[in-house]
This record gives sequence, C-alpha cells and structure tokens, in this order.
Amino acid sequence: MAKVKVDQLDKSYGDLKAVEGLSFSINDGEFLVIVGPSGCGKSTTLDVIAGLESPTSGKIWLGDEDITELAPQDRDIAMVFQNYALYPHMSVQENMSFGLKMSSDYDKETIQEKVQEMASLLGISELLDDKPKELSGGQQQRVALGRAVIREPEVFLLDEPLSNLDAKLRTEMRTELQQIQNNLGITTVYVTHDQIEAMTMGDRIAVLNEGQLQQIDAPLELYYNPANRFVASFIGSP
Repeated sequence: MAKVKVDQLDKSYGDLKAVEGLSFSINDGEFLVIVGPSGCGKSTTLDVIAGLESPTSGKIWLGDEDITELAPQDRDIAMVFQNYALYPHMSVQENMSFGLKMSSDYDKETIQEKVQEMASLLGISELLDDKPKELSGGQQQRVALGRAVIREPEVFLLDEPLSNLDAKLRTEMRTELQQIQNNLGITTVYVTHDQIEAMTMGDRIAVLNEGQLQQIDAPLELYYNPANRFVASFIGSP
C-alpha cells in the first residue's frame, strides 16, 4: 500500500478549468471520499490520478515516486467505473482473472484460487460461470470490485460506483465496500455526489466546488466546523 500526493494540480479543457490548484495527500490505507456538486472536478481528479487524463500542470506522487507521466498500466492503481466496464463476452471468472493474467506471473492454478477466494469474499461464488448480462446491477458491481481488488493494487479508485443501484442495495454495498477496504487496507479514493455516502464511508472527506478544494477533514469536523458557507450548506443545513 502507499501514500498518494496530489500537488498543485491543474486540468483545463480549452478555456474551461476543470481543476485548479488542487493539493492534498491520502495516507497509507486511508479511505478518502471526494464529494461535491456535478461538474466540480471530482471525476477529473480521479482520472488524472489513474493516468486516464494528463494534467495541465502539477504532480501526482505514489509513495516516493512521481507518476505524473506514467501510463495507466504502469501505475499500481486499480479503478472501478460507474458503469462497471465488464467484458460482456467473458464469464465472471474470466472478467475477474483477466487483470491477473495481464499483470502478474501467476500460473493458471494460482489465478483460479485467487478468483475463488475473492468470489467467496464478495458472495458471488455461484456466479463464476455467468456472463455480465445475466447478472443484476449489484452482482455486476461485485464483479467489478473483485476484478479491481484481486490485483492487490497499491491504490483503489472508485468513481461513483453505487449510483446505478437502488437505495436498499446501495446501503448494503456501502457497508460491504467499507469492510473490504478495512480487511485489505488498500489506500482508497472514492468519488460521490452523495453527502450521506461521503459522511458514512470516509475516514476523511475532500469537498470540491468549481474545481477548487474547499476543505479536507474528518466527517464530523466538516459538519461542525465547516471552512466556509459552501461547505456548511453542502454537508449540512445551516
């Protein structure tokens, strides 16, 4: 596992500044939630950390390594997207094992064992032969999580992973995600627009607005000691 540091990050698209002067650190094993209204730069920040977008300026550090210019496949980072991004022609087992086949030297038997262990942890052992189209939204989410976590990355990025689920399942998956992250101790960055999700899941919360960091703090500290009127209004009801 590793610490992540975002240093003076700017990301512009022409005249539009998606992220401006963003700096924060994520501690080893920490669960950091990035929250804010639509268009505030949450997903852009996650994409830059993952290497899917190049910053206009600024640096991204993973531990002591500057990874700003590294390609996504060269960063020990796994990401789960809002739409799950499962391979439709592959079974659950093939989806979960794909990353290990590409990024590790494990033999076939070891990969199969790891898939079985992860499937058991996520409660999807009976689905390993199914294709994504045969699964419910919650089951697809578990497969996407398993595919990312099975690689044992140093950093785990989640971009609004529960937004497509109904309210009951979303509440259940919040708890499961926290348990998985606690068990594995993976440094995690979680993006959401849902204040309740942020307050119940994060060790710390980073509040963004219009591409700028407003405050980063523990949930109760944000609630009781907001840095400005925006944070007060977004997190609570002053």
